[in-house]
Formats: sequence, C-alpha cells, structure tokens
Amino acid sequence: MIPTSERIQFIAAACSHEDIQQWTGPITVNDLNAWLNSELGNEFALDQFIPHGPLQSKAIAPKCVLHIVSGNTPHAAFQSLIRGLLIGSHNIVKIPSAGLDPFTNALKHFPEALGELIEIHTTLDDEEWCRADAIIAIGSDESIAAIHQQVKPHQHFIAHGHKISIAIAYDDLGTAARLAARDVSLFNQQGCLSIHAIYTLGDSQHFAELLAIEMESFSLHNPPEPISTSEAGAIRNLRETVRFHASNDPSVKLWESTDNLNWTVIHDTNPTLQHSCLNRCVYVKPLPSTLDTGILGNESAYLSTIAIHPFDIAKAKSLEQLPAHRICPLGESQQPSLFWHHDGIATIASLVKWKDIG
Repeated sequence: MIPTSERIQFIAAACSHEDIQQWTGPITVNDLNAWLNSELGNEFALDQFIPHGPLQSKAIAPKCVLHIVSGNTPHAAFQSLIRGLLIGSHNIVKIPSAGLDPFTNALKHFPEALGELIEIHTTLDDEEWCRADAIIAIGSDESIAAIHQQVKPHQHFIAHGHKISIAIAYDDLGTAARLAARDVSLFNQQGCLSIHAIYTLGDSQHFAELLAIEMESFSLHNPPEPISTSEAGAIRNLRETVRFHASNDPSVKLWESTDNLNWTVIHDTNPTLQHSCLNRCVYVKPLPSTLDTGILGNESAYLSTIAIHPFDIAKAKSLEQLPAHRICPLGESQQPSLFWHHDGIATIASLVKWKDIG
C-alpha cells in the first residue's frame, strides 16, 4: 500500500492540473495534511497507531469504495474520488451510461500508482457491488432509494440526495448581484450548491434588475452549456407562466435573456422556497422579517448552503436554526472548502473504522 505521505504528494500534483482544478479548486500538500489532522486527529493515523486517550488507535480504510455519481456535474465525482484515494482505498466509480467526459478525461493526470486504485464503470455487475466495503451515492432521492435496496448489510452506505441552496443579500446590492450571478450560473445550476432563490433586504425588485444585468454579463463571458429539448421546454414554460402571473400581479416581474434561454430572473414576493427549472433560472424575493422553515415551506428541508452578503459571522450564526449544513460568503457557494462537511457529514472520518490497542 502506498504510504499516506506519497498519496498526498500524488493527489496534490494531479490537482494542480487545470482539468481537475477547475472542479476541485487548488489542493496542496499542506491542505491534505491539515484535512487528515482535522478529521482523524493525526495525519499519520492511516499508517500507524497513534495515542487515543489511554489507547493506541489506527484508522482502517475500507479496502474498496464504490462511488455512484450523477451526470449533473463532475464536481461531486472528483470530490468523492479524492476522498477515497486519500485514505488509500481501491475505488470503483460508477458514472452515468451517457458518460462523464470532463471527469474521465481528466483522470490521465493521476499518476500510475493512483490510477491503479481507480476503476470506471457505466454499469455494475454483482461482483462489483459485492467488492465494495463502502458505497457513496450522489443523485436524486429516487436514485438513492433504488441504490439503497441493493446495499448489503456489511456495506457502509453514505447517501447524498436532493438538495437546494439559497442566498441572502443584506446590503451592498450591486456587489451582491455580481456575486450571485456567478453562484447561480456556474455548472448550469445543476449541483446541490447552486443558488435557486435570493432573499433581499431592501428593494428586492431593484436587486432583481441588477441581477439581470449581471446574469447577462456573466453569460457573455461564460456561456451556458448546451441544454436538451426538454430543458429548453421547461424554461419556456416557466417564462410563460411568470408572464401570465405578472399580468395579474404587479409584484411579479420577469427579466430574461434576449433571443435565447441563457438566463431568467423572476421577482416574486411569495417567500415560499421553490426549486427552479435549472439552467440559470433564479427567483428573487423580499427577505421576510423572520426566515424559518415555516416561511420557506417544505423545500427548506433540503437546504444545503446559504450564501450571504456581506458575509458576517454573527449574521451566519443567526441563521443556524435553518437546516442548511453550510453558511458561506456569496460568490463561494459553488466552491466549498476541502474541510466542509458534505450534508453535515465528516467526509474522511465517516469512511474509516478504528483498531484499538490497550
């Protein structure tokens, strides 16, 4: 088995390549050492016994981790694989049958020693299911439920299902609009960290106007990925529905890209959180005096991230009653820290077991 220090060097070198770094952000040797220290208490815990109270303890990684990833964005696939490689497990990655080219093409940047720990599959047979000691699944709730039915009693199952993220603009609305346009637009709004609604303190309609300008600017420099016929139909249907409501309610307004479906901004005073139809469609709403699950409605149970501007620790702590597991600065919603707890889970610590002596 490759020592942890060598795996860290290999991973950091691979993540220095643009093909990978665009999805993971920069990851250094120091980052990976600090991450292990944070979650396992010692960067050498996977290689040797370390003090643990009166005991000596060693972290034991699963021999094989099965990663089942969705086709929404390669971001989660890279994150999950790096966790498996860091702890030294063999990794089977199940990608969608249509492929996940940005992910598979970038694997060439991993050195041979790590490449031997990676298998890519578009389908899984019984042998591959049974080899896995741990299974990480990322996808819709329906997909997660179907996968769960195939998990064996001895397999550790970690699921990341449907999630939605929001933003709050408290002040400095011009800057907030620019930052929000990025958080809404990146990855065509396909990931769980994509912003679907922005709650605004002050003139929310003015903020929507500013956001529309910034969405157009971002789109010019960062055009959206091509979308399917059904996705295009969903955007057109949304726009027509909003136009109908706007004709009867002056508080409802629509801004849309001209002659294309690149972005859509909707101002709506109803505070209920709703999932947009994706592909850079976002709601702007006035910030209620009290923001809680009762106001936000059923979709709030799936909150992943709340991005706020200006970012302030006291403001962030005032939102801790909401079920979101992450509160971050606006503009960074799509780029979580290596140290974040994905859906509230310690991503390295949750994969290992411990052997104690004493």
